[in-house]
Amino acid sequence: GLRGVRPLDAILDDVGDVLSNQAPREDEFAELDERLRGDLRRLVNIAVAAENDDGQVADLIGRAQTLTAEELPADYRAALGYLRRTAGVTNDLLERLTETGTIKDVA
Repeated sequence: GLRGVRPLDAILDDVGDVLSNQAPREDEFAELDERLRGDLRRLVNIAVAAENDDGQVADLIGRAQTLTAEELPADYRAALGYLRRTAGVTNDLLERLTETGTIKDVA
């Protein structure tokens, strides 16, 4: 069922938590990593289910799958970089799925 599924605008909150000017604290990394992975998987599933054949979407799905296959690095700077890349792809995919009409505008 759809119980426990966070609203799509919660994805924007996760992205904002990572990409805002103030870097997240190291003790928040694991939770942010988990949330962003969930967000990305969800967006990829939406795109695949909708058979969205947009080239940009396909490219972003590829990047998403590469990122989610990686472990969160142990090193602070590497982990922050990884979270920022993941948040960036999440944001871009959400934006592109909105632009192509696959999901309704969330903002």
